[in-house]
Amino acid sequence: MTDLTEKKIQQSIDDRKRTHRIFLENVKTYKPFMELEEQAFKDGALSKKMKELMALSISIVTKCEPCMEWHLAQALQNGATEEEVYETIDVSLEMGGGPSGAYARFVLKAMDYFKNQDSGPSR
Repeated sequence: MTDLTEKKIQQSIDDRKRTHRIFLENVKTYKPFMELEEQAFKDGALSKKMKELMALSISIVTKCEPCMEWHLAQALQNGATEEEVYETIDVSLEMGGGPSGAYARFVLKAMDYFKNQDSGPSR
């Protein structure tokens, strides 16, 4: 992994941690959004892991690298395997075409990054 990609991933994690409290205290829609996220991703008919993989695929198609980093980490923390991540990339490629393939490279680099960390990101 290049140092630039690793720095980009770490910067995304640091930015989220730094702004989380500021957003909670100042952005009126942020706390309700966090509540929505909690409800949407909790285990139900679909497991949290499956929902995180779905969100990862959407993140790839919409080209949101901070979203890719977050949902990949959450999927891995909830037991996703590399094979499941690769199949998630398959779905994003089918739905998003070539640009999704380019952005999916970031997911592979982030997966390597998280393998070398003690734990994934937290807010």
